Amino acid sequence: MYPSFITFISSDSDGTKLLRICDQEFKVFDYDWYIEDAINLAKYWKAHQVTYQRIVCLRTWIRENYQHGHDIPYKHMRSLQACRHWVESVIHAEYECADEMFQESYKRKLVENKAIFSKRETG
Repeated sequence: MYPSFITFISSDSDGTKLLRICDQEFKVFDYDWYIEDAINLAKYWKAHQVTYQRIVCLRTWIRENYQHGHDIPYKHMRSLQACRHWVESVIHAEYECADEMFQESYKRKLVENKAIFSKRETG
């Protein structure tokens, strides 16, 4: 059962589900357990903190953490700010050995993360 900010719309024979996350549709392929983990973390946030952009951002960095072998633990997090700091740590790990030419991208990702998880943004 999904939390109140998620609406199950449909599923197909391939296992693909269509969800409505904070009133925006999101297609979940059968291999996309990252979005399920992001949704489970967002359940602990205050209602006004839950946004589509935050959940999808968290899902993206959970995927990067797993696929690139950073293995930074995250399932224990219970607040929006803990998630923000965790994403930041994955960004640092992701760019740790990157060439100088990727420094702008690294800085941009940190700024984007701060903006997405800013306390000023509300649902």
